[in-house]
Amino acid sequence: MTEIKLLILDDDSRVTDSYNEIIKRINRDVENPLNYKVYTANTLEQAKEYIEYNKLDTAVVDLNLCMDTSDSSNADGNRAIEEIMNFFRMPIFIVSGEIHKLEEKFKKNHLIIPRIRDESVGDVFYTDIPSAYNSKSMQYFSRNGYLEQKINDFYWNHLEKTLESWSAVATSHSEEFDTILSRHTVSCLNEQLYVNGNIGSFDKYHPGEMYIIPPIKEHYHTGDILKKGEDFFIIINPACDIVNKVNLDFYILAKIIDFNSLPKLQEKIKKESIPTDYFYDQLNKDGKNCYADCKSNKKDRFHYLTKFDKFEEKLIDFQQIINTTEEDINLYSREASVSSPFLKDVIARFSAYYARQGQPNLLL
Repeated sequence: MTEIKLLILDDDSRVTDSYNEIIKRINRDVENPLNYKVYTANTLEQAKEYIEYNKLDTAVVDLNLCMDTSDSSNADGNRAIEEIMNFFRMPIFIVSGEIHKLEEKFKKNHLIIPRIRDESVGDVFYTDIPSAYNSKSMQYFSRNGYLEQKINDFYWNHLEKTLESWSAVATSHSEEFDTILSRHTVSCLNEQLYVNGNIGSFDKYHPGEMYIIPPIKEHYHTGDILKKGEDFFIIINPACDIVNKVNLDFYILAKIIDFNSLPKLQEKIKKESIPTDYFYDQLNKDGKNCYADCKSNKKDRFHYLTKFDKFEEKLIDFQQIINTTEEDINLYSREASVSSPFLKDVIARFSAYYARQGQPNLLL
């Protein structure tokens, strides 16, 4: 039987008692594969103790929460949500009769799940929490999930071999050390995942790995997918120009066109420019092959962007290039970034397209 460690944070004892009664009935069900271990708190200070000393799986939080037992007024439970987010990666369920008090930034977060307190509140414990707990994506980030296992393996089997050297780095570069070691950790984890257990065999990537949604970098950067009106573009400047700003007179944008617009494009650029069999048969909808290829010398003009989340199948068209200044770039919204393994291929194809030379005709 699997145990879910649940924090209930509510300052109304009648409510917490009703929750505990529901949970007792669930735990008595011998056919139920999940069992709750409950930590009940009526103040944030009390909850902090549970948060600090227990690896929790999820939480049920009231918005009208008295933050301090010495304070007779109901303080904002949004602060409690922030406290939990500082410590854990887990879904948080907000159960309240006044959901409208939830701050806007939390309303947009899909891991903070609001539920109105009514007669169906039992569904939170019977259905909602088990569904979230059993989610593969949630299990990946959980206290005993795949990510934690990989970090543990890196710590015990790799970092320890160079620990003295890293201690020296921590002394000489104390301010940047967290960033430096984080990059090294991510690089080592990526090295493990890039090649699978079969020698010479590379793991297949899922289309979802192509995008970072929303962009993580604070400023516009190479590989950012931008939107202006109904049109999409991708930044293709060299990354060093953007970072150093020395050579950045303007941003270079390649237009992204709809995948299904290719027949119209063929008519526009005349039939001899691109053959009708432009894409190989292996360019399937299942994302097994994420790159457009061609049987003519125009093969590098387009680059395929796969379908995922809010993005439909699209093509980067390296013939449709525009420039925009640093001032005007703010007129574009940043929708996503192309992740590093895929961005390298985008830039390589762009470079190959403009560097290509046709073979001269020979007089024989």
